[in-house]
Parts: sequence; C-alpha cells; structure tokens
Amino acid sequence: MSLARVPRGQLSSLASAPKPARRLLSSSARSLAGFTCSVESRAVVFAEHGDPAKVLKAHRYRLSKLTPGEVRLRYELGAVNPADINVIQGVYPSKPKVRNDLGAPEPLSIMGNEGVATVEGFVEDGEVENKLKVGDRVVMGAPQLGTWQSRANIPFTSLIPLPSSAHLSLRQAGTLAINPPTAWRMLTDFVPLNPVEGAPKHDKKQWVIQNGANSAVGVAVIQLAKAWGVGTINLVRSRPSIDKLKESLHALGADHVLTYDEFLSRDNNTRAHIKEWVGKDGELSLALNCVGGKETAEMAKLLKVGGQLVTYGGMAKQALALPPSLFIFKKLVSTGFWLSNWTQTHPAERATMMQRIAALVSDGTLREPETEVVELAGADDEVAKVLGEVMTRVQEGRGKKVLLHWKEEQA
Repeated sequence: MSLARVPRGQLSSLASAPKPARRLLSSSARSLAGFTCSVESRAVVFAEHGDPAKVLKAHRYRLSKLTPGEVRLRYELGAVNPADINVIQGVYPSKPKVRNDLGAPEPLSIMGNEGVATVEGFVEDGEVENKLKVGDRVVMGAPQLGTWQSRANIPFTSLIPLPSSAHLSLRQAGTLAINPPTAWRMLTDFVPLNPVEGAPKHDKKQWVIQNGANSAVGVAVIQLAKAWGVGTINLVRSRPSIDKLKESLHALGADHVLTYDEFLSRDNNTRAHIKEWVGKDGELSLALNCVGGKETAEMAKLLKVGGQLVTYGGMAKQALALPPSLFIFKKLVSTGFWLSNWTQTHPAERATMMQRIAALVSDGTLREPETEVVELAGADDEVAKVLGEVMTRVQEGRGKKVLLHWKEEQA
C-alpha cells in the first residue's frame, strides 16, 4: 500500500466548510450536546519502546460514553514532530499514558502530542458549555493526549479553543501548538525581543543567531524576528539543494543564511562578516541551539558580553562543550527551554499567546511549515505498513513535516 496524500486544496475546503450547528439545550436540566455515546476510534499505538518504523501499529478500540467534564473530539490532523520519534524510542522525558482500557491483551500507549480536532459533543456540567460548543476547533493544551487517533474523550480543561475570528486552514491549525509557541517564548523570555507593551526597550538593534534554522521552530523564529524588527543569522546543514533552501529562508525574512561549513570555515573569515552585519548600531544578544556540537560553541563566542545561549534540542546527539572563558570573561548565560515545562506553570498566559499566534498565522505574518498529509485507511496491517514508511522518512530527515489523517470508514 502506498502513502495516501491528501491534496492541499482538499484540506483547505475542509477547513472552510461550515461548522455543524449546536443542538438546542435545555436550561432546566443537564442535557447532551452532540455525540456523547460510545463510539469506535482508530489509533496509532505501541506496546514497547523501540524503532518507530517497527513498533507502531494500528488499533481499534471502543470509546466509552462521555462523562461530565469530558469532550468528544474528532481529530482532523495529528502532527509528527522529531520529539515524537524520541518518545517512541523511550528517550524523551514526556511519555503518553500506558493504558489498559483499550481492549488489547497488553497495555498500549496512543501516540501524538500535537494536532487539531473538532468538538463533536459533551455533557453539560455548568462549565464546559461556557467554554466550548459543538463544531469548535481546538488544539491541545496538555502534553501527550494522543492526537494520532480518529476520536477521543478529553477533559475540556486540557483543550485550547481556536478563535473563530482566525480563519485557519487545518494544516495551519495542526502545526500551531508546539513550534510557534517555542519560538515565541525563546524570543520573549530570555533576552526580551517581543515588542509587547511593557517590554524593555533596547538602545541597539537586536540580533539572533540560530542553528537548525530550517526546522519548524527555526522558520517560526525567522518570521517572528522579522515582524518584531530583530535581525537573524541562520545556520543550516549543507545539501544538494542548498541554494533553494537559502532562497526560501530569505523569502521568510532571514537576514543571513550560512551552512555549517561556511560558518566554521577560517577561509571565509565568517566572524568578521558577522560583526559587519550586526554593526556598531546592533548587538548579538541571543543564540538558539537545537543541534549541539562545535557550531554551538562558535555561536556562543559571537555573543555580546552577558549574551544568552538557549538550548531546546540536541539533534546532533553530541555533548555541548563551552569554554570556561565564555562564562568568566563574557558572562555567558547558558540555559535550556522545554515548552512542556513552561506550559505547566503558565496555563493562562499560554492561552493568550495561542490567540496571538493564531492571529499572526491568519493574517499571513507567520506561515506554517511545508507539510504533507498522509491518510491512514484500510486494514490495521496496511496502516502499520504506511506508518513504517513514514517513520523511516522522518528519521532520515527526508520530506516535509508529516500530518496524519484518519479516513472515515464507510458504514
């Protein structure tokens, strides 16, 4: 079975389709809204950690009848992120719940941390009906809720409704909850570069240097920095299509793009060029690292006195070695960032941030990464084969960001 890709136009038409009307509800007694009965769901699961191309499988299970406080979701798209690969491998600190209620002979975990879903129903409890209505689109407000499934019962407190004023496509909504917020927070919380009311003003133009600049977080950093008047120096891995990649990043707003080889080359005198780019009227205050290795230490050396290095990934799987002189003489601050930790302590601020990000995506200021929708349909073994092919490509870094879509089965 080959990969089934959903054309962008078809997803756009789904996104613009009218939302189902909410059922009339009785105000005199607790009543039902939309679908609340038991229903079958299909899910991508694993029983043990290992190679994602081998351990993932498709599973059918029966969702129980909704209880007060729960919402019935129909997942439209489930995003596949690099962190998901680490979750399946068992090397990521945040893991999905191991469940014994899925009707399988062994405990299973349902995969998926990011995605977009439509509210299909809930039981009125005095709270949920004030937050959501049938037909609302939502993104996940808690980690590891299992977005790689067709339907789920989720507590309404774990969901963030998308504003109806932000006319987002399904692809835009499905890539909204992790990468853009990570970029937003890293440009806001360390060296405050977000020009919100009350933020400190900088005397000089601010610059950011980052590796992994073509990642989903990296392209969000480029676009937010451009919108906020911040310059960016962007490092990427060399490849046969490097000129095309550089062109695409410049089109998003990147000021300068270098390969790692160009950045490290002594012949190119890169350090002098970067100092010229920043100039006397600017300062390089922030470095963002998702790779590790020698390039990261060289980025840190270019920061101003008191500059900050923020690490949010380690794709090269190499130790981060920083010379003591950077801390002693340049007062380097080196720290880490993980969105899951931040969201646990900032739930209200996260909801506000998501509304602002949705507005930026809606007006075209922030574009979603290039995506490919892979449709899951057919027998469980057929779906498992498709998943194996997808996971192999993702691990090899080939292709666009993958979004999974369960095709509705005909009755």
